[in-house]
Amino acid sequence: MPAAHGARRLALTSRQEIHPDGFEPAGELLGRLAAKAGDRHRHQDGAVALGRLRAYEDSGPPAPLLVRDGVVHWPCTCRP
Repeated sequence: MPAAHGARRLALTSRQEIHPDGFEPAGELLGRLAAKAGDRHRHQDGAVALGRLRAYEDSGPPAPLLVRDGVVHWPCTCRP
């Protein structure tokens, strides 16, 4: 479905490894992105899903990457 005139839609797909030293700056960026999310992207509890994340070693499905109240809730298998 095309975006309405003047509406902006952004999507990013990335297959990158986040080094443990990069979690803090990545979390700051994700928090800023979530703050810009419109109401239609917010869950009832106020969380914004910004993607999915999976540890390199995991063979299971990626876990949701959520930001709630400006705090990134990293999937436990990915956080050092």
